[in-house]
Amino acid sequence: MARSNRNDVARRAGVAPSTVSNVLNGRASALRIADATAERVRRAARELGYIPQASARSLRSGGSSTIGLMLAPLPPSPFVPIVHEVVTAAITATQRRGKLVLPFADPGEEDEGTAYVDRVLTDVDLAGVVCERSAHNLAAGRRLHELEVPVVWMSLAATTRRPPGIAHVMVDQAAGWAPLLDSLEVDDDKEVALLVGPMFRPARLDLVAERFPGRTRLLEATSWLPDGGAQAVHQLLADGARIGAVVCADDSLAHGAMLALREEGIDVPGEISVVGFGGWEEPVTGVGTLASASWPVRDLTEAAVGALLDHVEGVHRRELAAEAPVTAMLDSVPLPGPSARLRAASARPVREPGTQSSAGRPSGSARSTGPSTDSR
Repeated sequence: MARSNRNDVARRAGVAPSTVSNVLNGRASALRIADATAERVRRAARELGYIPQASARSLRSGGSSTIGLMLAPLPPSPFVPIVHEVVTAAITATQRRGKLVLPFADPGEEDEGTAYVDRVLTDVDLAGVVCERSAHNLAAGRRLHELEVPVVWMSLAATTRRPPGIAHVMVDQAAGWAPLLDSLEVDDDKEVALLVGPMFRPARLDLVAERFPGRTRLLEATSWLPDGGAQAVHQLLADGARIGAVVCADDSLAHGAMLALREEGIDVPGEISVVGFGGWEEPVTGVGTLASASWPVRDLTEAAVGALLDHVEGVHRRELAAEAPVTAMLDSVPLPGPSARLRAASARPVREPGTQSSAGRPSGSARSTGPSTDSR
């Protein structure tokens, strides 16, 4: 769909293009433009879906020093490691290049549509946007593409979705978690509890159900923080469940599960194993090192920001494509630890080259997708 421009609005409203600019830039009163004329211009802009968007102009002129970071909906308890890693990585990566980043999130409201991205573009000159994939953000990303704003997609898990943009980077979560689950020892007469927080059901949990068919029990915590995980595990034990392992959707919940098991006097991993995901730095709980897998979201964010800024600065220009090419796949890495009973095959992880996570554990390795995915 062609992007409506100022001339289209002027024709519909029956005014000069300069009048459109003055009205939509808030100068109607100062220039004594009649109220009826100003309203006619605004109505024409709404009908055409036009917003006074400066991103494309700034890109061509090199004038904008700000990029957007469009996050997926924030969890009910947003103070979790993954949000911190993504936002701080984006801030530091843009600052190193002498640029600024504006984070904003998919509001997660059904009736919001793409209005949130229109509001941002109305107020801020964006040279481009890094988009974390979510249902609303996919629609908002298409809107950005129509407005000729360069978009780099960032998927925290591998996906077959190919939204429009200039590049797409993603993580293969199974590369690190699957080997860990394959080696997890659970007695045949016991179940595996899948501990998750509210709202979100990560697709990686399917890996657990595949390996322990008919033996999994979903356990939902009230938050994604350690105290939520601890409360859920306390309740699970009070219900008398026969559990051989608690596999957690992330490390924050796993640390809470470890704390609850210790308070209940249960031997970990002798009686119950605990497995996390993320490789996050341990909070101040004193529960020890987790069996986990790295989630290289810092590297992912830096790769996405780097691809966008390379394009904006002319270092590596990319085409605005109907399907953004996958330019990098980052592998998760298994991180066996003493919280789980694991067969000897996984006792020594393969330490792939890569940067360190905040915990000092390897965050993952990058797999280039090869020249065929490069639009250069």
